[in-house]
Amino acid sequence: MTKKVLILDDNADNRELLGFALMTGDYEIHKAELGKDAMQMVESTQFDLALLDVELPDIDGLDLAETMRTRYPDVGLIMLSANDNMDRLEKARRVGANAYVIKPFNLPELLKFLKKFEADVPRPPEMLVL
Repeated sequence: MTKKVLILDDNADNRELLGFALMTGDYEIHKAELGKDAMQMVESTQFDLALLDVELPDIDGLDLAETMRTRYPDVGLIMLSANDNMDRLEKARRVGANAYVIKPFNLPELLKFLKKFEADVPRPPEMLVL
């Protein structure tokens, strides 16, 4: 079954890299540069997995994650950030993120995690920091 994935990152290189890396899986990939665009996508599409940049020019990616978690409790939420600030990590935990990935991310490790994440049901209760 094809899984719908949202990739939200204001960095075009990151969006393209993640999209390219996920092309090998059974994913329908949707990309957004800005939070407002991602919010519109969330209004019309139920995603199975979201890779969300935390720091965006227009919204806080953690606010979008909270909205998605409320609407779709089973969505996988992977936060992406260059900032490992404890307040941001704690907020990611509170909104129910499944992982917090520090940029620059190690793509092979991230893909390995995603494969394991997709296979593990139920998902681990604790957020992983990669």
